[in-house]
Amino acid sequence: MTAPVQFKSKVGRGLQFKQALGLLFLSLAGSAWAAPLDAFLSATPEQYAPKGTLEVSSDHMNEQLDFFGIRDSNALAAGTQAGDYHGAHVAGAWRVRDNTWLSASLWQRNLRGLAETYHFSSWRVSGQYRLLDGAGKRPALALRLSAWGDQGGDVGSSFAANAGVQVLMPPGYLLQSIKVSQPADNNLQADLIGSWQLTPSTDFGLLLSAGSTRLSYGALSGSLLQGAKVFQFSAIGNPSTVATAADGSQVLANTSTIHVADELAWRGNFIQAGLNAAWNHGPWTLRAGYLFYAIQRDKIDDILAARGWSSFSQTRTIALQASYRIHPNVSIFARSQLSDTLIFNEMPVAYNTFSADLNGGKYSIYSVGLKADF
Repeated sequence: MTAPVQFKSKVGRGLQFKQALGLLFLSLAGSAWAAPLDAFLSATPEQYAPKGTLEVSSDHMNEQLDFFGIRDSNALAAGTQAGDYHGAHVAGAWRVRDNTWLSASLWQRNLRGLAETYHFSSWRVSGQYRLLDGAGKRPALALRLSAWGDQGGDVGSSFAANAGVQVLMPPGYLLQSIKVSQPADNNLQADLIGSWQLTPSTDFGLLLSAGSTRLSYGALSGSLLQGAKVFQFSAIGNPSTVATAADGSQVLANTSTIHVADELAWRGNFIQAGLNAAWNHGPWTLRAGYLFYAIQRDKIDDILAARGWSSFSQTRTIALQASYRIHPNVSIFARSQLSDTLIFNEMPVAYNTFSADLNGGKYSIYSVGLKADF
């Protein structure tokens, strides 16, 4: 075996490589409804469901629904199914006591990349306690505590069909594939919710939240090609990677500037503020909500700024919903969420060194579903 070859890598600096790997996480961001709809939170959910609720929904994004043209902003995605998303979720809430609610939700998602389909699952559990009942101009106040997260299997992509893609390694090495195993995020969140009943048919609410986020992953690995020789590479430290020829004849020791742990497994603290309104008339209920979110991440955004790359720490979301009661205890609904970024607040695992600069585009997801009240 030859001695290791040392070199400085241009990790992430090849434009086409960044686009390709970033597109992988762009697909993840397209599914960013992991956390329930915080913009619609109420301190008095019993006004709409005396004892509990059960909701099932189908969620979509595809070329026909891509009103903001997110695919056209990425040359590799334009004209393809990359970014298509189909998912389903079930959510339920139970009124344990007069002023106490417990809730939980589960999601499954199918996400299209350039050539692969990725699968993610999401979860959330919450408890809400009403601290103060509303009276006159005084709002009802509730405290809500939640734990939630997102997790995938092996998330990766093959670039063999993209001849122009540059490699992490020195000139002459081409990236064939890359894989992040078991990417996940885990979050803790506290919400203070205030709700006013303005009229018998109209409610208004305010929301203040704070929380923490932590990302994790199993390993970063992939394959490279030099002529006819294939190398398998993996991350062995922060920021080191190593590539070994398949026949064991050569080892490339990569002293790259990418800090794998800091850029794929970052931590952060966030705050959010929102307002919402609901209006009832006969069988119809209309809801609208607005949410502002800001996060301070450890290290990753400073690393991006030092490289001159884009980073995003704030996002704004508008949520709209119309529901129609088809039975005294059953409603159908249609819902949309529109965001001025790729809604990294809902799925933090989608934000990393490869995808951060793609978070600047508008995005939306549309849902239809059935909700039972009891």
